[in-house]
Amino acid sequence: MIDDFSEKNIDYLFHVGDFTSYKVYEKLQDIFGQEKVIGIVGNMDNSKILKELPEKIELDLYGHKIFMNHGTGGPDNIIQRLNRRFDLSKYDIIIFGHAHRPFNEKWKDGKLYISPGSPTDKRFTDINSYGYLKISQEKVEPRIIYL
Repeated sequence: MIDDFSEKNIDYLFHVGDFTSYKVYEKLQDIFGQEKVIGIVGNMDNSKILKELPEKIELDLYGHKIFMNHGTGGPDNIIQRLNRRFDLSKYDIIIFGHAHRPFNEKWKDGKLYISPGSPTDKRFTDINSYGYLKISQEKVEPRIIYL
């Protein structure tokens, strides 16, 4: 685990969908602060979350263009599907979920693709995880934390 991971020293908590319950979303906001929780809907989310959160988010943090989307289809070829569905040419970092397995790599197009996996579900994987991004103007340090 990361020693300094707490609500006091993170700028944002990104959630890429599949909250599965609105209470989870509210609890994260209670712990980290409403302004720090940035979330999108997933295919396992209920109608209350669908009304509250968007399908995708585009951010610019410290000069890095970030795109967030849950993703669709099976775990294989998810990056190709994201690139077919969205124009990702202007982004440096693509954060996605859906596959429930961790993924952290610079891809052939030079972009960072990161999926945190799931801290609670083991569908399509045998390990629970979450992702951690340390971002500054100079660099991006992605990590997958295995639980």
